[in-house]
Amino acid sequence: MLDKLRAHFGDRFTVSPDRNTTNRNYHWFQTPDNIVIGFPINEIHKSELDMLRIFLNPIEEQRDFAPRNAEESWWATLLFEGNDIRDDDQLNENLRFIHFQLKEELQEWDTFTDVLKSFFPAKTIVIWENPFSGVFIDLEPKMTDTVEHLFESIVDTVASDFFVEISLYIGIGNVALTEAKSRYQLERETFQIVKQLVNKPIYKGEEELPFLLIGEAPPVTLQKFTDQTLSQIIEERELIHSIKVYLDCNMNISHAAKKLFLHRNTMQYRVDKFIEKTGIDIRHFRSAVSIYLALLIERNIH
Repeated sequence: MLDKLRAHFGDRFTVSPDRNTTNRNYHWFQTPDNIVIGFPINEIHKSELDMLRIFLNPIEEQRDFAPRNAEESWWATLLFEGNDIRDDDQLNENLRFIHFQLKEELQEWDTFTDVLKSFFPAKTIVIWENPFSGVFIDLEPKMTDTVEHLFESIVDTVASDFFVEISLYIGIGNVALTEAKSRYQLERETFQIVKQLVNKPIYKGEEELPFLLIGEAPPVTLQKFTDQTLSQIIEERELIHSIKVYLDCNMNISHAAKKLFLHRNTMQYRVDKFIEKTGIDIRHFRSAVSIYLALLIERNIH
């Protein structure tokens, strides 16, 4: 096969012995003998490219989502395979992973990557996992958090400029380099679980742990838990919604009343009514946690 190609193309192609297809100056193909070869984009005509696609297997998609440089390759190996951390690896250990998932495949993924990186105030690494998902490696999470509404802006920009929906999972910070792979895998799994339970554009790691517990628990156990805690008020949807808002507002009556456009006394009455009917005093933290979990379960069961 290579002799026939040389007879037609001469030296206008290269063979990649290590199957490296990250060089974007080439069209990459795989021969029937599983040899990876590349043809320079600027030296091959469209008619020749069409002919090659008949006899060879294009591997452009593999090229597209490969790491773009040595640094991205190092991180991809660390997260996907687990490479050794040397003592001289001078890297910030205050890391954070920001996972993203697209509803549809992008055509301009390279531009997309650069645009999203520009939102961050400090250096950020982007690793693609497949055409629909990837992860930002936020090297300076404290600095990132100084930018107001950064993640909301990313969601809005992707929708308006690329016409696709994106979901973000903001991992918990302070990731040590030695635990990077295990943390990445845990957060990625959690992201997939919570997306099945609640649909929203932005997920925050520290707030999604209850959903992880719900996702892992047997359905029968979850049903029993809600029956024990909410059976007395299960049909009172307005009351349930009011209590959910109250708990979301950190058990602050005034804040919850303002959010629901209620008088403070009305909100207080609903909290008292819930306590009277269920026998559970949600003004106390531990009881409030139990009801918060019960309400999350109830919402996902129904």
